[in-house]
Amino acid sequence: MNISNRNSLNLLDLPNEVLLIIVKQLNMVDVLYSLVDVTERLDQLVLNPIYTRILDMTCVRMELLPDRVYSTDDHVRERICKNVLSRINHQVNELIVDQPSIKRVLHTTDYPQLHSLSLIDLDERSFFDFLKGNSSRF
Repeated sequence: MNISNRNSLNLLDLPNEVLLIIVKQLNMVDVLYSLVDVTERLDQLVLNPIYTRILDMTCVRMELLPDRVYSTDDHVRERICKNVLSRINHQVNELIVDQPSIKRVLHTTDYPQLHSLSLIDLDERSFFDFLKGNSSRF
């Protein structure tokens, strides 16, 4: 820790074990959007296969309404798809997506280790249209 100035404590002064405990309590979308490409150390923590093997691309569940899922913002989804998914795609075993995310997330990259796909709040008709249009990919 930085002992030269006891009044100035930085998040990165914490040991990796503590940072990982904090990161695991946060929403995955927020973590991937906010912490990837900040520092090499944070990349190693948040892109670790232990953390990314289950990729939940749905957004925040509010404490007041725990049964309600709010979709990821387009800008946030785009940044994750562009800068993160190709770096972790080989680590993802389980993928959780919602209606607005399914097309972009599944078109971004292949997931060779994927064995579980969960679809949240998905309109059946839209999903079948998606599958018909992408039958050559599967």
